[in-house]
Amino acid sequence: MAFSIPPAPPGFARFVMKSKFGAGRDFRVFDPQTEEELFLVDGKVGTRPKAEVQAADGTVLYQVRGKLFGIPKRMDVTDMDGNQYAHLHAQAFKFVKDKIDVTLASGEEWLLEGDVIEKNYTVNDSTGRHVIQITQKWIQVRDQYVVDIADDVEPAAALALVWSIDRWVERD
Repeated sequence: MAFSIPPAPPGFARFVMKSKFGAGRDFRVFDPQTEEELFLVDGKVGTRPKAEVQAADGTVLYQVRGKLFGIPKRMDVTDMDGNQYAHLHAQAFKFVKDKIDVTLASGEEWLLEGDVIEKNYTVNDSTGRHVIQITQKWIQVRDQYVVDIADDVEPAAALALVWSIDRWVERD
């Protein structure tokens, strides 16, 4: 399964999220240099989107819960103790979903902007600095994301946001 992916830009860590077959939209997350599996994003089947981001040893680090049929759509990311980390929400009655607002528990506002068709997204913090870059590449039947995460952003939390975005876009 050799990854032929260039290294991350300075100040970022690069991960590969590779889709698993099965219900729930699961992703295995690898270090592209060593091919070591670092995380599992375990999507749950149900009427509302749910997932757990797990460390390689199975420890749950973050949970995602969503409501995608309401107006406006929203997703919440919590840590393993149930504390709010982030809240994703769209503007009501906005039909083109190329922007998603992300409110962190600290009150800081991030903005996800991207191309719905190509599934390439950038998450910027409140100063406009890129904190997460998400690029989807299609590999045969499965798909994968190359995710660059700024060094000062918790990787497991960022992966929870990526899963949320994936589910959000797939449901549109």
